Amino acid sequence: MSTVPPGANQTRKNRGSRIARALTAFVENPITNLVKGIVLLLIGVSEASRTFSEDLARWRFRVGHGLVLIGLFGILEALPHLIDSVEAGLRYLELREHKNRTDKNEADR
Repeated sequence: MSTVPPGANQTRKNRGSRIARALTAFVENPITNLVKGIVLLLIGVSEASRTFSEDLARWRFRVGHGLVLIGLFGILEALPHLIDSVEAGLRYLELREHKNRTDKNEADR
C-alpha cells in the first residue's frame, strides 16, 4: 500500500497548469507565429518553384502552393500584434522621457 504525501496531487496540478500556460504563451506569441509563417512560406516557395510553370499551365495545385498560402496568412496574422507592440514600446519610451525631463526640471528649481 503506497501513500501519497499530502499536497502531492495539488503540486502535480500546479505543474501541469504552469506547463500548459507556458506552451500556450509560446504558441500564441506573435514572434513564434511570424517565424512559423516565414518558415512555411520559404518551404512552400522552395517546393512550388520547382514546378511552377508546369503547374500554372495545367492549373495544378500542390502542397507547396498551400504552404505558401499558410505561410502568408501566418505572417499577416503576426504583423498587427507586432505593430501594436512596437507602438506601445514607443509610447512607453516617450512617457519615460517626458517624466525624466519633468523630474529634471523640478530638481533644477
